[in-house]
Amino acid sequence: MEQQTQRIIEESGGISLVRLKGALTIQEVAELKTLLQQALSQSDQVVVDCSQAQKMDFPWLQLLCSAHRTAARAGKSLTLASLPASLEGLKTEAGFDRHCSCPLSNAPDNCLWVEDGHEHE
Repeated sequence: MEQQTQRIIEESGGISLVRLKGALTIQEVAELKTLLQQALSQSDQVVVDCSQAQKMDFPWLQLLCSAHRTAARAGKSLTLASLPASLEGLKTEAGFDRHCSCPLSNAPDNCLWVEDGHEHE
């Protein structure tokens, strides 16, 4: 299993930055769920930086969606700061390329995967 480093950096103004490195796969999904829950309990705004992710699989995409919906229901925000170009293919293959929010969203423009709504580098 690849080594991964995970940190939450609390910044001023109630923002938590979650930096993820290495493998973001089903083997790590429980640990990553706990990390996202901790960040959402600490801050009203959570930014997830996946720029140094080397591997990502479908359960991780599902976890991001779930965390995003949890944040929205709590009146908080969860956004992606960066998704590596190498992982954009997985997003497309898994059907996460969206032009509007899914039916589970609380607003038409509140979705991690809507192209115009969020910055993906």
